[in-house]
Amino acid sequence: MPKLLEKQTTIGYLIKIAGIVVMVWGFIVAMFFLGGAAQLGGQFVDEWGEMQYSSYLAGGAFFGFISILARHALYGILIIGFGEVIDFLQRIYFRLHPEVEQQWQKEKEEKEVVRKEDVPFWVETELKGYYEEQSQMYTSIEKTSDAYIFKVVVDDRVEYVEVGNFKPRVLTEDEAKKYTE
Repeated sequence: MPKLLEKQTTIGYLIKIAGIVVMVWGFIVAMFFLGGAAQLGGQFVDEWGEMQYSSYLAGGAFFGFISILARHALYGILIIGFGEVIDFLQRIYFRLHPEVEQQWQKEKEEKEVVRKEDVPFWVETELKGYYEEQSQMYTSIEKTSDAYIFKVVVDDRVEYVEVGNFKPRVLTEDEAKKYTE
């Protein structure tokens, strides 16, 4: 299973996820069908015209449950198989053109690198709105040792701002001493 969901190609990965979703959806539909069949009770009229009762897992209800489950499992397996074919074709292409694979690996690693010095987008957005309200413009934002405290340079002065509350709050000089280097 870990190799199955390895992201070789984006399209192949999305198609495999779709196959899993189809199978899960089939299980949910089959359970609803079984619940509906249980409410009806397995009542039927036999060949002599008498009402007979059987458990809800017998007869048509059980067959319906199994057929819904099997049909969605088959569809899901076919969809997952199609995603595997796409990944297999990609591996063949990489074997024929190793330089393309190296370039692809390089781009993949660049995308996965998480820079610790980057400021999260939501922090930039929150601080931009805060300083626009005050008709000021910041020139830079830097992280501090606290995940919610940022060093902001505004109009040639340094402020330490706490974010994550309802509004950003500029720390007092005493509070900011902990974060000055």
